[in-house]
Amino acid sequence: MKKDKGLALIIVLWVITLLIIMASSFSLTIQREAVIISGLKEKAEASAIAEAGIHYAILKLLHNDKEQQWQAFNSLYEISYNERRVRIQISDESGKIAINQVKKEQLLSVFESINVEESIAESLSDAIIDWRDSDDVVTENGAELEEYETAGLKYGPRNAAFSNIEEIQMVLGMTADIYKKMENIISIYTQKPQINPASASRELLLTLPDVDEEMVDDYMKQRVENEQNSENVSQPSWFTGNATKSDVFMIVAEAMIDENITQQIMAIIKKGNSTDNLPFKILKWTKDYQLPSLFLSENDEWVIN
Repeated sequence: MKKDKGLALIIVLWVITLLIIMASSFSLTIQREAVIISGLKEKAEASAIAEAGIHYAILKLLHNDKEQQWQAFNSLYEISYNERRVRIQISDESGKIAINQVKKEQLLSVFESINVEESIAESLSDAIIDWRDSDDVVTENGAELEEYETAGLKYGPRNAAFSNIEEIQMVLGMTADIYKKMENIISIYTQKPQINPASASRELLLTLPDVDEEMVDDYMKQRVENEQNSENVSQPSWFTGNATKSDVFMIVAEAMIDENITQQIMAIIKKGNSTDNLPFKILKWTKDYQLPSLFLSENDEWVIN
């Protein structure tokens, strides 16, 4: 009888232990799901706020009052929305390299600035030119249909202008790493062979001939000071050429929920009446954009407002 009672006690203890383990596991699962749901909620909130930032930037960019109007010289603004910080960068596409017009020399300078090996830079530059030209003649280090077939690819060059920036990833020899480094300084929306330095990024200005970091940084600071004082932004004295603005702009908005949760949205818009009677047309809209965070400490000095 005592043995039966002892066995029953052991069974009860095992059952209680099993129930405790099951309850703990269930509680842990609930906690994990709560954290996941909370993270998704915060990401969704950040995305919605960033989207609102894009629309706010469009309103400011198109504002009739010059004093209220935001600039597009790769300009960085910060606003507060629903007690969340939002940083917004606006740049005229004329401050980028026109990938459908750029010459080999400038392409080589770009590849050099992002540390692409010289031989690879040579072949990539020629392959880009071969992709967009209308003939089947292979440039010295380039690639036409035969070279793509030899590489085992089931497509060849378009032999026409790039229809979007992403298409450059198809060029023979292009890698994901090289593309990532150059995607923010090239454009299909500007048709000018020469960049507009007043709206170019620091990294692109450094690719220009006969310039150094000190010259570029001094100009960047002057550019921001002029914007803060509502003064005209002109091209630097060391720039030779006659650059002009465009009517196409890239807007990047990043909302911060906390230091670990931010979300970026990028839009490219064109000024001018659209089919829905708006004073602008959206050419591109990208959620969860991957530009380096606008909240990095090194960007603080470039905030205009």
